Amino acid sequence: MSTLLIDIGNTRLKWAWCDDGAPAQPPVAGALPTPWQHSGAATHAAPAERAALLGTWQRLAGGRAPVVWIANVAGPTLAGQVDALLVEAFGSTAALTWVRTTAARGGLVNGYREPTQLGVDRWVGSIGAHRWLPGQTLLIVTAGTATTLDIVSPAPDGARFEGGLILPGLQLMLGTLARNTAQLPELDVLDTGAGAMRAVQALGADNTHDAIAAGCLAAQAGAIERTWHALAERGPARCLLSGGARHAVAGALAMPFEMHDNLVLLGLHAMALPT
Repeated sequence: MSTLLIDIGNTRLKWAWCDDGAPAQPPVAGALPTPWQHSGAATHAAPAERAALLGTWQRLAGGRAPVVWIANVAGPTLAGQVDALLVEAFGSTAALTWVRTTAARGGLVNGYREPTQLGVDRWVGSIGAHRWLPGQTLLIVTAGTATTLDIVSPAPDGARFEGGLILPGLQLMLGTLARNTAQLPELDVLDTGAGAMRAVQALGADNTHDAIAAGCLAAQAGAIERTWHALAERGPARCLLSGGARHAVAGALAMPFEMHDNLVLLGLHAMALPT
C-alpha cells in the first residue's frame, strides 16, 4: 500500500508520496536517503495551493486510499483543515496516524525534561536522521519559520536526543527589523544573495540592504557554527541542514555540513516502515 507523509509546519504543508515497493535504502552507505517518488508543498495562506493537492493525491492514489502519517506543529485549526482535505481526497477509508512526541522511539531516547513538550517536528526529524546515521553525533539544523538546532548523541543504552536551541528563522529576523524600525527596508530570504554573502565574509557591508541581509545570515551561521564547534570538541560530529531557508543559510556557513530536503518527512517514513 502507498504511503502519504505530511509535515504541517508553521508556514507550509510539505508532503511526500511513497509508492508500493519504494526503495528504503540510501543510495550511498552513510548517506541520508530521499525514499519517495513524489513530493511538494503548499502554503497555508494559499487555499488554491491546498486545493490543488486534491487532484495530485487522487491521481497518485489511483483509487486506493494510502496510509497517511502526519506531523503537525501548526495547531488544531490547520489539523482540522488537513483532516477534511484527506477525507475529500480519499473518503473515510484512509488510515491516518497523527504522530505525537514520546519518551522514546526507534532506539532514540527523548532527553527533554518533559518529553511531551518537545515539538513533534524536532522529534520526528531526529528520528529520521538517527534511523539512517545510527551511532553518530548529529547536529540537526532546520532553517524554517524558526531555526532549530538539535543534538543527537550516541550512548551505551541507546542514542539520546539531548535538546537544542530555537531562534527566529531567517525570514523572521529580516521581517522583524523592518516592522520595528523607522527606516530600514523590508527584505526576504531571496534578498540574501551574493552581496550579502560577500558582506558576511568581509565582516561588513557598504550599503544598508546588504548590511541587514548579512547581519541576519551571520546571526544564523554564528549559532550553528558555535554549537557545531562545541560538539566537535567531544569527537566527530555531523551537521545536517534542512528547512525552506537552508540554501540561504548554507552559503554563510564556514564548516562542513550536508543538506536534506525534509528531515521531518524522512522521520515519518522511518516511523511508517514495518518494524
